[in-house]
Amino acid sequence: MKNLLILPALFAPLVAFAAPPVDKSAARLRTLEATPYRLEVATSDGSKVLVTDMLTLERRRVHEAPGLAALAFSPGGQWLYAVGAQGLVTAIDPDKAKASQVAQVAIKPGEAVVDVVGLGPLDQWAVAVVVATGIPSPTGRCTAWRNPRRVVVRKAIDGREPAVVESKDGWPDDQRVPRLAAISPNTRYRAQVMGPVIQNEGRFGAASGQITRTALPTGVFALQWMHDSAGLGVVHAKKPLNGCMARSGLRVLRDDGPAKPGWDEWNLPDAVELVRGDQPWLAPLPTDDAMHWVGVEARGVVLVEPVPRFRGKLALVAPPSALWPKVRPGTRPQASLVGGPARLTELLMETGDLDAAEDELARLEGRTPPAAIAKLRARLDKLVDVRGRRAAELGVALDEMRSKKGLPAPKPLPAKATDTDAVEPANAPTPSGP
Repeated sequence: MKNLLILPALFAPLVAFAAPPVDKSAARLRTLEATPYRLEVATSDGSKVLVTDMLTLERRRVHEAPGLAALAFSPGGQWLYAVGAQGLVTAIDPDKAKASQVAQVAIKPGEAVVDVVGLGPLDQWAVAVVVATGIPSPTGRCTAWRNPRRVVVRKAIDGREPAVVESKDGWPDDQRVPRLAAISPNTRYRAQVMGPVIQNEGRFGAASGQITRTALPTGVFALQWMHDSAGLGVVHAKKPLNGCMARSGLRVLRDDGPAKPGWDEWNLPDAVELVRGDQPWLAPLPTDDAMHWVGVEARGVVLVEPVPRFRGKLALVAPPSALWPKVRPGTRPQASLVGGPARLTELLMETGDLDAAEDELARLEGRTPPAAIAKLRARLDKLVDVRGRRAAELGVALDEMRSKKGLPAPKPLPAKATDTDAVEPANAPTPSGP
């Protein structure tokens, strides 16, 4: 009998740790937490290297040196490599804005630096500098490069040993190997190009059928599933233009429900370039969250969003770059300022939905400590200010910048003010996760 009386006391701690009531916004929060953010792109005017968060549009200057010719991130995004026109390779920590010289690559007479590719492993600075014979063409045109070769440079990060340099003939490994069948991330579908259409084969009980509503463009060479398994990027060749022989186009298919057969189709405008057209080995690659692509047009660098949440499917994120922009691999979630029920507000801010963050912050009034509200308000005010300055710098309306919708476009800032005011300070209090 004594043992029976003791049982309620033993189970009391378990009752105390029972699951809390389900939050009505829990599903939305889970969706946002699964949405990677801090998608960053590196650009340069030829001397200053800038890294831009493509969702919040915050930007920081990480390096400055004259005569830069190419940029590339390491496979994990820990390092940003900058190569000068004379072959000097520099490794930059994109988070701390600290630079270290790696090696000097010998450039032969008549050669020029075409591009650079970041290599692994983690304990080394490793790059492949692509050089070829030819004269770089003005912006908008492509050079007919001859005799390409890649100079592979490896050096221990601790600097105890000299760099190892090895030259190999030819372009880097071809990314354009045809991939005309692909399995979705949730493994339930297998899409395959069959003539002018794409058939989606259902697996594990999922439905099968044709997902294209119109004939595919000619020259399809890759299928790229989006992360949510509800979209498919179809990469195809485009007609040569201005000497650019290796252009690539994109058609995105999105499942828009069973009301109509097939999936909704959207074609990337021809004016947007996904890759450099003078390098036959390059293929367009989605960002690491597998939900976006990055392209270049006359106005600058654009983020391709086939699933528009707050604006159209093309968003201008950076001014024109003298060097081809490079996307930082990996996704870096933002550390929480306050945590708790305010996490949804933070995620909305950091993914760029400032209007929804404003509404959510208003709901927290009275339910969250004033100190936490003040931190969130300061962060939101900063992002709204950044958005306004970017809109003025790029000369576009605020609603195109994911900011307050319906407001008129701001007056452009003077050039001098833009140069200094548009760059975030290096010590900006923006917490970052690992």
